[in-house]
Amino acid sequence: MNKVILLLLISILTFSCQTNQKEDLKKEKISLNGHWENLGFGRGRIIGDSIVKSYHTSSAGNVRTSDNTIENFFKYYKVDTLSNDTILLKDGVKTFKLFRSERDFAENVKDSLANDPKYNFEVLWNTFNEQYCYFKERKIDWDAMYSKYAPQVKSETKPLELFLIFEKMLAEVNDGHISIDVPDELEEAYENQSVSIDAVVEDEMPDGFDKKVKNLIIEKHVKNVSKFNQGELKWGMVSKDVAYIQTSNMVSWAHYPIADTVSKKQFWKQWWAKINSADNWHDDVAQGTRFMMDSIVGTISNAKACIIDLRFNGGGFDDASVEILNHFAKTETDICTKKVRLDDGFTEKQLMTLIPSEKVFKGTLYILTSHETASAAELLVLGSKEIPNTKIIGSTTEGVFSDILRKKLPNGWTYGLSNMIYESMAGVSYEELGITPDYSLDYPVNSKDFYEYLFDDVKDDGDAAIQKVIELVKSE
Repeated sequence: MNKVILLLLISILTFSCQTNQKEDLKKEKISLNGHWENLGFGRGRIIGDSIVKSYHTSSAGNVRTSDNTIENFFKYYKVDTLSNDTILLKDGVKTFKLFRSERDFAENVKDSLANDPKYNFEVLWNTFNEQYCYFKERKIDWDAMYSKYAPQVKSETKPLELFLIFEKMLAEVNDGHISIDVPDELEEAYENQSVSIDAVVEDEMPDGFDKKVKNLIIEKHVKNVSKFNQGELKWGMVSKDVAYIQTSNMVSWAHYPIADTVSKKQFWKQWWAKINSADNWHDDVAQGTRFMMDSIVGTISNAKACIIDLRFNGGGFDDASVEILNHFAKTETDICTKKVRLDDGFTEKQLMTLIPSEKVFKGTLYILTSHETASAAELLVLGSKEIPNTKIIGSTTEGVFSDILRKKLPNGWTYGLSNMIYESMAGVSYEELGITPDYSLDYPVNSKDFYEYLFDDVKDDGDAAIQKVIELVKSE
């Protein structure tokens, strides 16, 4: 047979097979309608034709949380992969795996007990018992906590009394990612209760002192200062060889077209309105970080070194940390794994990977840390350890890595806990321990003491951390 005819026949058959495969896929289109369970997160979803109903689940009882339209739900979550019994929902740099379930999540909602103090205690305690992952690391006997606090909760316990019991119990865990939020009127009553004035004066840092310290560093060391978002992000040059970036959190990297001429109050009012109305605020933060870092790297490209000052950064979104590191990674780089507590074990590990940006800084990266460096900022520190030619200077970070798992009590109060373990590529978890710097400056652990120490250091000697970078760059 003529070779040209044979090739033509093969092409026709191949095209026909591909067309048939596509038609088969269309016929087998999977319906997402039904009940889905997010294992390790204590979450159930009921997906209908137009509404997605969500529940927080525990052995003590389930709590109805919210309804979303199908359109809004799948604007926020992107379906990465799915099968008839598995959905992978992508939310920024996070991926959640849902499994089809036969459980009726609505059946275990006990509306008649919604305001019962004892029932709310049971839901809270059991949720931690089933999903919190750091009892061992933080040396907590959770059963003993039940014996200590459950008897204090009576059917007639008032809301403020219940809140105080919860506060005391959760404070014993000593985890910066644990919180409980109550209605404003109850929060006000809590703040107005009698407290020791002397203790408050002694322990609290004066309003605005942290900002004063950060501004002093900029004034003393950084030239040609630029800023984004009303100065939440600042950068410039320490010298022709050393660039400097100062960022106070991993949230306010989202970049919106808001006029610089508006007041700071109006700017943030508009900024929060935009991020709260976003289809997915994680995407906005990632895109804003990419925009800002592209601008910064383009400006500092001739420098030999870049400092990222995370000494005042309490965290936020991992999306910002990953995107920042993408601008320092020369090659695709795995930085850590994360896993979620599931019963007495864990879910499979998820890998976090850096993808080099179009604009990558070629010089040495220096990260400045303190005990204030926490959460998503610690992820940046952890990831930087996998980037060659990177140094960490300062003191040990706080040691709170897990994403915050948000929950709701039957009475409507909300709370957060840690259910996820981040590990380095060597399999090390730095939870509770924190990450130790390459060059230690031994900053005070207490927040107020740290800022006072740093203020005196910068005012008198010029900031030992920045001076160390200058010394190391000169010796290269």
